[in-house]
Amino acid sequence: MMFEGLVLVVDDQPIAVEDSIAALKHYVSEEQILYTAYASKAVQFMDTRPVSLVFLDIEMPDTSGFALAAHIEEYHKEIPYVFLTGHADFAAESYEYEPVDFLTKPVDVMRLGKTFERVSKRRKSLDGGKVAVRAGQDYVLVEPKEILYICKEKRKVWIRLKEGKEYQVASTLDELERIFCDYGFFRCHQSFLIPMGNIKHVNSSRFGQTYEATLDDKTVVPVSRSKYGKLKSELEVLGIPFVKGIISK
Repeated sequence: MMFEGLVLVVDDQPIAVEDSIAALKHYVSEEQILYTAYASKAVQFMDTRPVSLVFLDIEMPDTSGFALAAHIEEYHKEIPYVFLTGHADFAAESYEYEPVDFLTKPVDVMRLGKTFERVSKRRKSLDGGKVAVRAGQDYVLVEPKEILYICKEKRKVWIRLKEGKEYQVASTLDELERIFCDYGFFRCHQSFLIPMGNIKHVNSSRFGQTYEATLDDKTVVPVSRSKYGKLKSELEVLGIPFVKGIISK
């Protein structure tokens, strides 16, 4: 079974990279593989492309793999990552972080298959889980699939459900973004967090200066210009193409 989504390989050793990519091609197509030798470029990829999995060399020229892992955990917690190294003694230190797996180079194809199994199990566990959200002094168990959108209004943060219920929560929108990004939510605007599966269509103004997304219940939310490109990429990964055209009347 082939893995869905973009896979990023971060390694500065050309021969090791060739071996890793050759092994990866047993589970993903060549078009799904992104590669860089530098942590700075890896950060750029994750900021601009819908990366689903990172294979991360521990020793790199511009920083350590551990530093990049810390960056992923803080800013891209939705992206699982795997440590790669030619030295098995790095394994103990690596588990101060939260990698999905730890692989020694050269990567064994069969062992790599177990890594993808772990990533798939992680995805499935997220699909069926509930999230405990603090509302006042209590915690409410919410199924992400039942959420219409999350927003900030007049310094208060609200989770609004499809059935019409709403909860004012103690968490900030930044904190909720880190939690719900694993469940397919996207920060389309500084005040809105929406599940991409609820988007019915995305509109732009006549001159393309502003954007907005219409959800399944016809709720319209703003989409920041700076977020539009990434939203488009995220939706394309979900198999939703963007086709240029005109609206018939």
